[in-house]
Amino acid sequence: MLRLRDEQPISRVLLSGQPVWLVTRYANVQAVLQDPRFSLARAIEPDIPRLGILEMPPWLLITTDPPQHTRLRKLVAKVFTARGVEQLRPRVQEVVDRLLDRLPEAPPPIDLIEHFAAALPIEIICEMLGVPESDRADFQEATEFILSVTGRSGDEVQAAWVRLCEYIAALVAEKRDRPTDDLLSLLISARDEGDRLNEDELVLFGLTLLTSGYETTKNQLANSVLALLDEHPDQWRRLVEHPELVPSAVDELLRYVPLFGFSVIFPRVATAAVELSGAAIGEGDTVLVALTSANRDAAVFDAPDSFDLERADNRHLAFGSGVHRCLGAQLAKIELEIGLTGLLQRFPDLRLATGEVTWKTGAFIRSLDALPVTW
Repeated sequence: MLRLRDEQPISRVLLSGQPVWLVTRYANVQAVLQDPRFSLARAIEPDIPRLGILEMPPWLLITTDPPQHTRLRKLVAKVFTARGVEQLRPRVQEVVDRLLDRLPEAPPPIDLIEHFAAALPIEIICEMLGVPESDRADFQEATEFILSVTGRSGDEVQAAWVRLCEYIAALVAEKRDRPTDDLLSLLISARDEGDRLNEDELVLFGLTLLTSGYETTKNQLANSVLALLDEHPDQWRRLVEHPELVPSAVDELLRYVPLFGFSVIFPRVATAAVELSGAAIGEGDTVLVALTSANRDAAVFDAPDSFDLERADNRHLAFGSGVHRCLGAQLAKIELEIGLTGLLQRFPDLRLATGEVTWKTGAFIRSLDALPVTW
């Protein structure tokens, strides 16, 4: 990727046996993300090469373009504003404190993913959506399956997708009869009263929020702790002594620690001919952007391969850019900041319990099998 970024930043590669454009420089990646001529909606057409096994339906936030995408996003935008999400900070702190209180109950080593990194975001997003606590374990495995690229069979992925859709549909029916003060009830109201959603959009909206609000934060938190403990233990100790650096550390971890297992995100399709840094991208061409490469671009970041807790003007693209920038970016940052701060304060001598960890194979999200730690 480094060689391509330096020598051939827009290059032709194969995806599922078909030629596509791979974009690796920050400026070009940002241009593709922000240019409406690069369509996510077109990318789910049958003849377009894709990442993963699952055939994505057309009513998801990530498979629509404006104005459809704008209409969907506006329905929940006020919940995810900076001010709206800040109101969740005390609740996130409560959950973090309770989870950390429980850690010493089990003798170390423990799996930090099971007991903390997964438990935190699943509780927060389920509370926001109104998912009963008793149901949460049922879909945690299914969310991982649907994000598989090569690690699961097509039947397994499809079965997990159907199971999640059926669960959300049943929860919608239940909340129609007994509405509560949660995000899913808000969406049901938009469907039934304002007719701003159809039934498929409603179910898939709930599924999208549930999956993205859990899997990305879980893995980013776990992978960030691993990077600190394994690669940069001196920076872990520095954060213990200077917790005021945690917010900038979180941004640097988002830039430095790859989240996507294949270094690229969902393909886009050019809806018109576009010239990009001398490359003639034709109408109908598929384009992949490499966020991991963009976040290590020396044209934007000084010493891009160095981990700098106090990096100034950190314009990373971990949450994307443009109209499809991650809806839950601010919530994810709050969970990462409070979660990391809690670990640093309560377990300053946290360390890996084994010298080697293993990664799940064929996953769209870069995921550890487990993160065994002791203290």
